[in-house]
Amino acid sequence: MMLDPLRLRLLEGLRLPDSAAGLARRLRLPRQRVNYHLRELEKQRLVELVGRRRRGNCTARILRATARAYVISPAALGGIGADPASVKDRFSAA
Repeated sequence: MMLDPLRLRLLEGLRLPDSAAGLARRLRLPRQRVNYHLRELEKQRLVELVGRRRRGNCTARILRATARAYVISPAALGGIGADPASVKDRFSAA
């Protein structure tokens, strides 16, 4: 689920490029958990690889969020999404 609160925190944390390990340290979460969610965000193209950093035998992937803000389609929200026909918002994506 892309609207998972943890994934939203990760996206916010990647406004500036960082590795999974660095992000895990900042958010005080297990690196494996962060890495799993980052890979899912990468599949959806919400984060992108911007470099690699070598430390000893390991290579850290450096990622960043692909945008500062995202527009979510009401269709993606299913039953909790607003009906675009009933919303009188001039800034609505619909």
